[in-house]
Amino acid sequence: AGRRCPERAEVRVAVVGLGLIGGSIALAARERLAADVAGWDSDPAAVEAAVGRGAISSGAGSLASAVGTADVVFTAAPVSVLPELIGEVMAHASPAAVVADVGSTKRRIVEAIADPRFVGGHPLAGTEMAGVEHASPGLFEGSTWYLTPSPVTTTDAIDRVEALVAEIGATVAQLDPHDHDRLMA
Repeated sequence: AGRRCPERAEVRVAVVGLGLIGGSIALAARERLAADVAGWDSDPAAVEAAVGRGAISSGAGSLASAVGTADVVFTAAPVSVLPELIGEVMAHASPAAVVADVGSTKRRIVEAIADPRFVGGHPLAGTEMAGVEHASPGLFEGSTWYLTPSPVTTTDAIDRVEALVAEIGATVAQLDPHDHDRLMA
């Protein structure tokens, strides 16, 4: 768990979707990695709440400004919108950035995103509560976080996401997206 995600000293993380999971990723990255965390949500009130909570260093006025300079982007939104949202994130993210999601089903998402920078993921963590006001930097401590890369995902992208996820407290395991969905069903 001692590996740093990017090559430089400070990691820049963007979180798209600032609910319980996204907010917890942001809090953990700030607390455990001293990361610079930008955030965006389609609901401006969620961005305001995340800033007020200290989950993000800065709230972005647009998706593009949130992800444009990030080393790692986490997309935390409902599974039904993830393929389209991840596509938008990929269009605005730096070519050097890696992008991960936290959706609970993987096959459809991974098949929709044929980009070597994308790493599918699913943290087995959460509570019955929703919203960034219930986020916790320790939410992932000791939990399993499945990574479900596609055949085109680069080893570098997998390694970078794996290192960051481990540093925020989760135990990382890799699964084929189809196997993941069968296991979760």
